[in-house]
Amino acid sequence: MCMSLLVVVIYNYSLEGFAESDIWWHLRDARALLVNHIFLRSDTYSFTAAGSRWINFEWLSEIPYYLAFRSFGLQGILLVYFAVLIVIFAGVYYRACCAGADCKDAAIATLGAIGLGTVSMGPRMLLFGWLCLVGLLLVVDHFRQTGRGLWLVPPLFALWINLHASWLFGFVILGATIASGLIEGEWGLVVAERWSPSQLKKLLLASAASGAALFLNPLGYKLVFYPFDMLFRQQSVMQYLDEWQPVDFSSPNGRLALATIFAVLAAALFSRRRWRLDEALLTGFALWAALSHQRFLFFAGLIIAPILAPRLTLFTEYEREIDKPWLNAIIIAGVIAGLVFVFPSPARLREKVDAKFPTTALAFIEAHQLKGRLFNQYGWGGYIEWNAPEIKPGIDGRADIFVYNGVFTDFLQAMALRDSLATLDKYRIDYVLIGAKEPMAYLLARTPGWQPIYSDKMAVLFERAAPEASRTQSN
Repeated sequence: MCMSLLVVVIYNYSLEGFAESDIWWHLRDARALLVNHIFLRSDTYSFTAAGSRWINFEWLSEIPYYLAFRSFGLQGILLVYFAVLIVIFAGVYYRACCAGADCKDAAIATLGAIGLGTVSMGPRMLLFGWLCLVGLLLVVDHFRQTGRGLWLVPPLFALWINLHASWLFGFVILGATIASGLIEGEWGLVVAERWSPSQLKKLLLASAASGAALFLNPLGYKLVFYPFDMLFRQQSVMQYLDEWQPVDFSSPNGRLALATIFAVLAAALFSRRRWRLDEALLTGFALWAALSHQRFLFFAGLIIAPILAPRLTLFTEYEREIDKPWLNAIIIAGVIAGLVFVFPSPARLREKVDAKFPTTALAFIEAHQLKGRLFNQYGWGGYIEWNAPEIKPGIDGRADIFVYNGVFTDFLQAMALRDSLATLDKYRIDYVLIGAKEPMAYLLARTPGWQPIYSDKMAVLFERAAPEASRTQSN
């Protein structure tokens, strides 16, 4: 019953994050794979990176979204990630209860994890990576209790690497699990118990087999090394994109992260329940990762919630004998019926899409059959590629290939009015499609040589004027 109420919260956040900018080029990737039976290895979408080598490190995560979209349209996309989110946080709630938390305390802790997870609650491939992470944590928990189940770990990693590059966090968990059992001792409330030789052997073999399983992918060693390429070669992505920035404590997610830190400190100070060494290590790592990069707040919630839950004493202990199963059943049935009743129609989801993407501006471009090089807002590239594949934008959400050739930095700096006109000349841009309230729109509206040919409340489309027209404007 508690979990069913959490599903309502998950639904509300899921609906808010529906209009995700990258889902569109992911759909195009999946269509190319399922229809043409080829793995894309070079860019064919943009004109700035055409022919550049590209690694689609999320190829398997794209398929459920595309199949659901093909069957149910926009509703299918929502169904996929809503279901994945439910399974993820059901795993968090289950782990919290298994750790000894009262069901209501476990629900509160899981609610905190859901709040931290709002940074990625949308149709994102990353969710499948977090699903694998929760699965790994459940397998490790089972191994601690029974000494069995590690045979599941290598197949899990073989699946994980094809879903998302977050598999690296899985090896952090395995490393902390193994390292914490190499010593035995007590340090205040932190305790460590040494693994038996048999347990240690199983853990090491499972980890080694998992490392080998990473190479069971259609792209070979390049897919294995991609997370390290991200860390060392794509620094401009971390510099410019909001989700890679450190946590801003003035934002809602930042305040929740701060509350999580205080909760961890309170649990350490006021709860006499001991911490396993691996719990302390993973909590510290999760906080460091989340505070360094906002996108990992989700990861922190998955790790910390089940650890904090048994240390909460917000409610009296659950008493099964006074429970009312019939009332719980009514509440669960009400939640299910309510979700079915309020589930958004295709028209409502279309409105959400139209409120974020330049639907009418794109229709104008197609209707007038405009040809030429298009400078576009970063978050709109994928939408253009899916809805008007004959138009090749300058940039889209596949930041890596645009980082390698310098396009990423050039385009984002141009949007920030740093050498904007020089950038447009450098790439021989014919049209500019950007938000109507962007500073660059103000600049181009007052720059000889550029003229607006379409505008609405969301977007404005500029065309480079012919030389004669440009001279006339300047005169």
